[in-house]
Amino acid sequence: MADAPWRCSQCGTVNEPVANACRTCGRWPSLFDLEQSKIDVLDADPETADEPEPEDFEVEAYEELPVEPVAGSEPVARSEPVESESPSARGWRTFGRLIVPLAVVIYLVITSILNR
Repeated sequence: MADAPWRCSQCGTVNEPVANACRTCGRWPSLFDLEQSKIDVLDADPETADEPEPEDFEVEAYEELPVEPVAGSEPVARSEPVESESPSARGWRTFGRLIVPLAVVIYLVITSILNR
């Protein structure tokens, strides 16, 4: 690996020290090429050579678009609570949530009793 930027002997492109191949032609340099084509000082400052110039721009103000209600529907306020469920529906939901764990526990108890 090169210690400094190197120039490709085939196309003349200046490549970074960590480049394994030329970024333009793809040629892999030999150790002799790296030693002979080392570039100690670059013409441009490496930090600012590839960076674009910053541009000033104005930020446009955000305008909220008005929302039109859909025909035939009533607007619903977000602060209103959702209608509560009936007690029987809530009970079925609780039962549905507990049926699988209860079935697993019953299965484990029955298999442990029968295996003795």
